[in-house]
Amino acid sequence: MLKTIKLRILCAFAFSILNTWAQTGKSDNGLLPLPTVTKWTDKNHFIISKFDKQSGKSLAFEVDAKTGSEKPYTGDDLYPTRPKDLQVKNKDIYLNNGKQQERITNSPDLEEVNPEFSPDSNFIAFTRNNDLYVLDVKSKKETRLTHDGSNDILNGYASWVYMEEILGRDTNYRAFWWSPDSKSIAFFRTDETKVPLFTITDAGADHGVVKTQRYPQPGDSNPEVKIGMVSIENGKTVWTDLDEKTDQYFGRPYWQTDGKALLVQWLNRGQDQYKLYSVKPSTGKTEQLYEEKQATWINLDEEERLSFPGNNNDFLFISDKSGYRQVYYYNVAEKKMSAVTNGQFVVKGIKYADIKNKVVYFIANREHKNHDDLYRVDFNGKNLKRLTFGSYTHQVNFSPDGSYFISKYSNISTPDQLALLNNQGKLIKVLGDRKGSDFDLSKANWKDELITVKSEDGKFDLPGRISYPAKMEPGKKYPLIVVIYGGPATTATNDAFNESIFRADREQFIYAYLDHRGAYEFGKVGQNYMHRQLGHWEIKDWSQSVKWLIENKQADPDKVLISGFSYGGYMTCYALVNAPDVFKYGIAGGSVIDWKYYDSHYTERFMDTPAENPEGYKNSSVLTNIENLKGRLVLIHGMADDNVHVMNTLEFAAKLQEMNKKFDMMLYPGNTHNMIGPKLRHYNDLTKQFRYEFLIGKP
Repeated sequence: MLKTIKLRILCAFAFSILNTWAQTGKSDNGLLPLPTVTKWTDKNHFIISKFDKQSGKSLAFEVDAKTGSEKPYTGDDLYPTRPKDLQVKNKDIYLNNGKQQERITNSPDLEEVNPEFSPDSNFIAFTRNNDLYVLDVKSKKETRLTHDGSNDILNGYASWVYMEEILGRDTNYRAFWWSPDSKSIAFFRTDETKVPLFTITDAGADHGVVKTQRYPQPGDSNPEVKIGMVSIENGKTVWTDLDEKTDQYFGRPYWQTDGKALLVQWLNRGQDQYKLYSVKPSTGKTEQLYEEKQATWINLDEEERLSFPGNNNDFLFISDKSGYRQVYYYNVAEKKMSAVTNGQFVVKGIKYADIKNKVVYFIANREHKNHDDLYRVDFNGKNLKRLTFGSYTHQVNFSPDGSYFISKYSNISTPDQLALLNNQGKLIKVLGDRKGSDFDLSKANWKDELITVKSEDGKFDLPGRISYPAKMEPGKKYPLIVVIYGGPATTATNDAFNESIFRADREQFIYAYLDHRGAYEFGKVGQNYMHRQLGHWEIKDWSQSVKWLIENKQADPDKVLISGFSYGGYMTCYALVNAPDVFKYGIAGGSVIDWKYYDSHYTERFMDTPAENPEGYKNSSVLTNIENLKGRLVLIHGMADDNVHVMNTLEFAAKLQEMNKKFDMMLYPGNTHNMIGPKLRHYNDLTKQFRYEFLIGKP
């Protein structure tokens, strides 16, 4: 399931609500194209592309970061030079070098997967038929490094649950990592023999399609993983001395900067005890560097958990053990972890680290829960300073040596601007502004507004973002559409400009994007409330915000629709059976119906196992209070979904039929856990028809 800040999604339903506007030279709404920084040419100069209204073309300029002065750029290398590119085509690897393409493997019956250059570019590692291979780029000699790959033994290729919940979808199942000296490869060897098989049946073919996947549900046996380091010179593999038979998880390993040790992340099955080991590549012997325990859970998939800011082996470490995501510094020589940042705010990312001056630059929401600002602080935690300005949400990127940064910033009422600053926060130049001379916010057809609602227990100020018609009739009640995702550590509220307020559609709805106490901006302090009781606090907090909208923003209490996909689909169904007097209509896509049907790692992180928490599983199941459903609900699911299996929706449908409850359902043959592709139009039309029919009486 999508997780942490990377996802930041609401739900697929939002695709049918907001338009994506292309930035052109036209200024019908007073908005201009924002210049684009294409690349840094050195530590003091960068190229910027600007739209020229007179010629209708984009023109390039070279900017001197010291002064902000610019001159026309005549080079033809407007964008960074791409390294040699590897591509898998017709099951073989091709090397793209400029306009030339060279086929470098020849095994059309067996597909190569995840080719990756070594750091020195002399070798390419890849997997084939669940074994790990390396290819010498110059000689084209291919060497097989592992020899026991099979349907159940995976070398350098991750299991589904590891890909989905730990390593991330962008890895495409890759589970191998080059050493910095290009001499070794660390990899996962995964044994899935004990993991139960799940059968997926999809009717989207002449004779139907049946496939199986290893899919551990809560309490099931997990894949057994051991970590090896294989020499590409002699093919010898050294295994870490961590026992693969232990019920455990491993996170992404990191090579030390000098390549003399591999740092291995370990997490117990209960996901409340974390250890970081240093492994000696020549022997596989482990040394524990750090241990952390939490009362609820620890995220093994933590983004930027480790980063190495220089040429030595010291590293920066991310943890939310204090209740908020913070930065720590590990000194390898002293074997000591110390806090770099500290406070009741969330560090959202490290943007640059200066090892020479021992300074780290990071993004956090210290000034405002829903703002992103850039800060600098010394490694010892002293001299904290905010570097960005104003009441904006900033997106920043640094120059190659960290002397300058460029910020793209906006807020809910101010269009995007682009500025150049030095690393002390001094503004050098405003590089661009989307707000033209004829921009007039009062001419927008819609209004966006940030709201804050006190939680029922008074412990949290719940944020939300609402969009409503600019010209609302006094006293009239408007249908309310609550667009949600809602999983732990995600967020729906941001203070950034959205030009769709100028869209000309005639829908007379209020749209609300609401957060609960478990949202990302509240840190682990808020997320801990969700432990062992998914669904409970989300609905309590959202119900409180909806009631506030009814009382203060002309929302019609009889026309409240909630919509979401994946976790948002679960929350939609849960809302209609657990808060039926608040939520009257629902559009639920790809929904988990009972957490015992989802995967082990994600579910147990928050809920523990069904044996350990039977009451929690019962209370969090949509099926428990199914008799309370009285609103109108449409269930949507892809029949080939290998993430949230369609059995969830079908079991819910069967129970509703047994109770003679009215509902609608749409299944999409061939679709997995998404609504992209040619059926997206049908999906959008379906959800639009549902809104019109039940909220404003237009079939």
